[in-house]
Amino acid sequence: MNNKHALATALILLCAPAASFAGTSADFEATGSSPAFCDISNTGGPISMSISPDKATLSGSGSYQFLANGDAKVTLSALVPVSPQGAAAYTSSVSLANLVTNTSTTAAADSSTQAGTNRASGAITTTISQNNAQQLLSAGSYSLAATATCTAL
Repeated sequence: MNNKHALATALILLCAPAASFAGTSADFEATGSSPAFCDISNTGGPISMSISPDKATLSGSGSYQFLANGDAKVTLSALVPVSPQGAAAYTSSVSLANLVTNTSTTAAADSSTQAGTNRASGAITTTISQNNAQQLLSAGSYSLAATATCTAL
């Protein structure tokens, strides 16, 4: 009976599929997305304006940083100037170098489309200039405010 058992075991082993010694593999796939963004910030802090030697212009400068990971534009709001009561006529301006300038107190100004990815720093320039026959700024305190808004397109 042992021979019959041994023969049956040998047949089972011969007929069984051979064990595979091949290596294994695994597939991997990673996905993700970067949402469109556009950021602009005042990196220079408050801007202090100084009077020019001819007493006709207040000017100051600061700095900004602009970041966008795709096409974007920057809008500079209408300017909000404040001057002493009864001040002689003047004009004001805010400029974000290489992006946009606004001189209007009633309308916003848009930059051209900034294409592709952008990481830029630049100067903010502010001016309040006389626009009167005396060519002088009136005495007193002045201020100038505007808001820059960045929009991803």
